Amino acid sequence: MRNHVWGVLVMSVGFMSAPCHATPLSDAWHTIAAEDSRAALALIENNHPGAAPELGDATFQARLALAKAHVVQRLPRVVDYPAYAALMSGLAADFQDGHIWSNALVGAQIIRSSGILLARQNNQWVVGAQQTDHGEPDVKGHIFLGCDGQDAESWAVPRIARFKGDPVLEAVRARAASWLLLDEGNPFLVRPTRCTFSAPGHAPESVALHWQPVLMANVRAAIGQVAQRGDAGLKVEPFSGGWWIGLDTLEDEAQKVVTLVRHNQAALREAPMVVIDLRGNGGGNSRYADIIAELLVGEPRLKAAQPHFPACSGSYWRVSPGVLAALQQNLDQAEASRDGVSINFYRPLVTDIKQALAQHRNFSPALPACARDTLAAEQNDLPQALPPAEMKGRLVLVTDHTCFSSCLIAVDLFRRLGALHVGETTDRSSRYMEVREEVMPSKLRAVSTLQKVAVGAGDFGPYTPEIIFPGVLSNDAALKAWVAGLPAP
Repeated sequence: MRNHVWGVLVMSVGFMSAPCHATPLSDAWHTIAAEDSRAALALIENNHPGAAPELGDATFQARLALAKAHVVQRLPRVVDYPAYAALMSGLAADFQDGHIWSNALVGAQIIRSSGILLARQNNQWVVGAQQTDHGEPDVKGHIFLGCDGQDAESWAVPRIARFKGDPVLEAVRARAASWLLLDEGNPFLVRPTRCTFSAPGHAPESVALHWQPVLMANVRAAIGQVAQRGDAGLKVEPFSGGWWIGLDTLEDEAQKVVTLVRHNQAALREAPMVVIDLRGNGGGNSRYADIIAELLVGEPRLKAAQPHFPACSGSYWRVSPGVLAALQQNLDQAEASRDGVSINFYRPLVTDIKQALAQHRNFSPALPACARDTLAAEQNDLPQALPPAEMKGRLVLVTDHTCFSSCLIAVDLFRRLGALHVGETTDRSSRYMEVREEVMPSKLRAVSTLQKVAVGAGDFGPYTPEIIFPGVLSNDAALKAWVAGLPAP
C-alpha cells in the first residue's frame, strides 16, 4: 500500500465529480460564481489604473478582455466548489501579475493526488517526492518529460498560464510545479493518465497515474518540504567569508536589520565580503534597502546608482470611490495615532481625490497628456561609472524565486551598486502598485487590485543571477560555504 505521508484516504469523495444535470446545489454554485466573478472584475476595472482608457495600456486592456471572456466561457460549467475555485483562480491568472490574486478564505479539504509532487530544480521539472503504489517504478529525482503524448513544456505551460500565472517566469513555474500532478477538481483541465520520466543514463519510464483522495493540509505540508525554500531571517553576523546580512522582509521588521548594520558599519566596511541575503523576501518598503546600501557604500555611490526616468514620469492614483474609501481609512488611522508624517501624506491626497470624483477625473493628480505616449522605461540604464564605494570588500546579493514587489526594487539597487548576484531568478513586478484586497460577496474568496501607476517606470525583474546556486537554497551551511568560496572577480 502507498505510505501515508500525504494522508491518503480510502474513501469516495462525492464533490470531486460534477453532477451531470442541474440541481439546487449546482445552481447555487453557479450563482455564487456569477456574483463573485462580477464583483472581482468590477473591482479591477473600476480601481486599476491600467483599466482607465487615457493611460493607454493596451496590454492590460487585452488581459482584462481575456478575463471577461474566460468568465463567460467557463461560468456555464460551474456546478460545484472546485469549478468555482478554478473560475476565480483563472480570472486572477489572466492578468499575469502577482499583485492580482484570488485567495481562498474557505477551501476544499480533500483533493486527489497522483502520488507524485513535481519541483523545479535548475530550470527543470523533477520529481521532488513520490508515494509508490500499484507497482509503479520509483522515479523520485527523475526529470519530468511530459504526459499523455505531450512533452513537458507543451503540457505544463498552458495549464500554468490559465490558472497559476505567467509561465514565462521561472518563479511562477517553481510555485506551480507541485500542483501540476494534483487534481483540485478543476473541470477546465484534463487530468493526465500517464506521464514519462527519465534519469541520467537510463531509458525514459512511462508511469500510469493512480489517483487517490488526500487531505489538503497534508498536501500543503508535503509541498512545503519539496519546495525547500530558504529563509534569510533578520540578522547581521560574521561568517567565514566576511559578514552576512539576512533580510527576509522589507516590512517594518526590517528596521532591526538597519539598526544592526548601523551598529556594525565599521566592521562591515572593512570586511572582505558582505552578503545581502534576500531569501524569502516578498517586499515591503524599499526605503530600508536604500538605508542599508548607503550605510555600506556611502551616499555618493548610492545617488549615482539611482535609475533615471524620462521627463514624462510620476506616480498617479486611480480615482474611484473604493480608492477614496481606502485612503480615507488610512487617514483616519493616522489621525487617531497622531502620525504626522502619514497625515501630511494622506490628507492632501484624500482632498484631491474627492475633487477628482466631482470633476470626473480618473487620476490624482491629473494624468498628463504625455503619459499615454510614454513608453515604460527599461530598467537597464546601469551607470557606466560610479564613485568608489566606502566599503573595501566585495558586495554579494542572494535571491530566490520568492523575491517580489519591493524586494525587486532592492535587487535592482544592489545590482546597480555593483553587487555580484547569485542564487535563483527572481519574480517580476509591474509599474502598478498599492495593492488593495476585497472580500467577494460569497465571503469565500478575496480578490486584489492595484490602485497606482508609476508613469515612466518599467517592470522590475525578473532578475537572473550571474551565478546560479547549484544546490538547495534552504541549506544555509552549504550556501554560506559556496558563497565564501566564490572565485575572485
